Amino acid sequence: MNKATATLIGILFTDGCLSPKGKNSWRFYFSNKSEKLISVFRDCMMQVFALPTTRIRLGFTQDGLYRAIVDSKSAGELFTQRFGTFRTLKYHTGELTKAHLPVKELLQHNVADDFLRAAFSCDGGVNLYAARRRKGKRETLWLIRGVYLACAHPILRNEYSNLLKALGVNSRNVEGDGKIKIETKKDIQVFYQKVGFIEGVQITHTSKFWPKIEKQKLLEKVINSYNDPKSVYLLPQFIK
Repeated sequence: MNKATATLIGILFTDGCLSPKGKNSWRFYFSNKSEKLISVFRDCMMQVFALPTTRIRLGFTQDGLYRAIVDSKSAGELFTQRFGTFRTLKYHTGELTKAHLPVKELLQHNVADDFLRAAFSCDGGVNLYAARRRKGKRETLWLIRGVYLACAHPILRNEYSNLLKALGVNSRNVEGDGKIKIETKKDIQVFYQKVGFIEGVQITHTSKFWPKIEKQKLLEKVINSYNDPKSVYLLPQFIK
C-alpha cells in the first residue's frame, strides 16, 4: 500500500463511499465542503487507478457541497475485494456493518499517518477555547484543548485508537459522543508531529469561535497556547 491508497481509503471510510452502480459497475462518490479535499480525492483516484482527469466528474450537490464521482467496474471490484465495505452507518435493522480498517497493512507499509491525516481532515476537528469560572470577585480562566474524530462505528473507533497508539498517540474512545478524543498535551503534540491535518482544509463557517480557519493552523495555535495561553484568553471571541 502506498501513500495515495492510504489517503484515498481514509477519505472513503469517512466522507466518501463506494457503492454498486447498476448490475455491472461501481461508483466512487465523495462530497465535502472543502474544495481542497475534493482535489486530494481526485488526485488519489488518478494515481491509484491510473485514471485520466476526464474520468473524475466534478460538480456540486443540491445543498452546495463540492462533489466528485468516478464510475469504474475494475476499480470498484479491486477495492471491495481488498478492503471490503466502506459503509460505516448501521443498516436500517440496527445491525452494524462489517467494515474494518486495514490496520496491519497500514502499519506494515508505514502509511498509517497518511490514512489518519485524511480521516481526521474529513471527519475530525480541533477544540480550542477559553473557559471561565467566577467565584465572588475572583475569576479563574483555563483553556479547553483537544483533537477529535467523529465515528459512529464502535469497531472502527477501536481500530482508529489502535492506529493512533501505534504512532505513540493515546486517545479516549467516547461511545456516548461517537468520537475518538486526544486530550493531553503530550498526545496532542505527538499527533501534531506525526499526523496533523491536510493543509488547506478549513473548519466550517458554522464554528462558533474559529470559522473558516484551517484545521492545521488551529492545531498550531493549540500547540503554541501551551507556552502562551494569554494569546488565546485575550482574543476578542473569548472576552466577555
